[in-house]
Amino acid sequence: MSQSSVRTGAVNVQFSDLAKQMLRYRWVCYGMMLLTYIFVYFDRVSPAVIAPELMKEFGLSATSLGILSSMYFYPYAAMQIPSGILSDRMGPRISVTIFFIIAAIGTALFGLANSFGLIVFGRFLMGVGVAVVWIPCMRILANWFRPNEFSTLTGVMLTVGNAGAVLAAAPLAFLVGIVGWRASFYWLGAFMFIVAMLNFIVLRNKPSDKSLPTVSEIDGIDYYSVQTTQKVSFAENMKKLFGMKNYWLIAIYAFVIYGTVMGFQGLWCIPFLEQTYGLPKQQAANILMLWPIGMAVGCFAIGWASDRILKSRRNASFYGIIIYALTWLPLVLWPDKIPVGMFYPLLFIMGFFSGAYVPNYAHIAEGQPHSFIATANGMLNIWYFVGGALFQSIMGVVLDYYGKVGNKFPVSAYKTTFTVCIIALVIGAVAMYFTSDSKVLQKKSS
Repeated sequence: MSQSSVRTGAVNVQFSDLAKQMLRYRWVCYGMMLLTYIFVYFDRVSPAVIAPELMKEFGLSATSLGILSSMYFYPYAAMQIPSGILSDRMGPRISVTIFFIIAAIGTALFGLANSFGLIVFGRFLMGVGVAVVWIPCMRILANWFRPNEFSTLTGVMLTVGNAGAVLAAAPLAFLVGIVGWRASFYWLGAFMFIVAMLNFIVLRNKPSDKSLPTVSEIDGIDYYSVQTTQKVSFAENMKKLFGMKNYWLIAIYAFVIYGTVMGFQGLWCIPFLEQTYGLPKQQAANILMLWPIGMAVGCFAIGWASDRILKSRRNASFYGIIIYALTWLPLVLWPDKIPVGMFYPLLFIMGFFSGAYVPNYAHIAEGQPHSFIATANGMLNIWYFVGGALFQSIMGVVLDYYGKVGNKFPVSAYKTTFTVCIIALVIGAVAMYFTSDSKVLQKKSS
């Protein structure tokens, strides 16, 4: 055996060891992002459980409560462009660490606030801070994983994130019953600070930060070869994105599907169950918990089906929103006549099919330059959170228009808000119908 052959063999063994290290460590980075994302969802939907306490303690109307809760979503939406730029330029490690500290401060302040202005500011800081988590995770996926793993891992991310929504339902109601809502939030803020520090210690932006090979080098396939032929400016990439019919159609879809989720699951579900059906908070929270459980399963299942079965981003999202819209019909037709026991499967199914938006991120990412993927997803993410903010406020305005009868809103007020939601979902389904599907998955499977 020649000396050059020995050297080649040694190099191959060394590369194989580095490849194994890379394929292991990418799951450490991804796992850190999963842990962080749990708290993003917790902060997002937690007002639903403490809505009655907030209305009583601060003397809030339904409109004011909607404004308070929506103050998470406006800064979240506004931060999507900076989040994408930070993720693409600075990297996930530093950007997540800094902004999750801001989220921790906002969460603690939410619990400590003694005025409406201060609690709104705390909610605002929550939105600013947690806004820089999702897009950095998209960058981690783009840097550490293969393109055909993108949608499935996005679904897993949303599945695990929904664990935060589960914690913000029955477990939060139980904790509030023991220590009160204020202590629950400032201790949560302290724990989030610890998570921020763990991101700095554990997370790495890309394999080369640990002197490891990329998946392209390991597989011998340049997954982003189409993007390396010429350098395109940020402004040109933005212009191309805004010129895509798909972007605007998927934006409409994102606005209405997530708007209805946050309007109901994120704020008005528990007041509806308490006021219309006379349920105690803990039972209403137990029922609400079925939504994020269903959504967790649905996000994974629909993301996986998009990659492996339907091999279509468009079809997975389109069929999903149709079924999701149908699940609202009982709330519109029989808002005060649904057997209480039926709410458990109903909210699970609603949550499951509300996860139909998961393939949208891969739908937008495909065809974008590699360096622009996180920013493109940030531009899409804006519409989810503008929808979440506006639907919470709009539903509050509708409820206040009818006014309270005694200490609760009438059934007709809730029926009208649910009707608005189902009409919006029909518009979203029509928008998705006219999108053009990606051909990437079909080509790979042929």
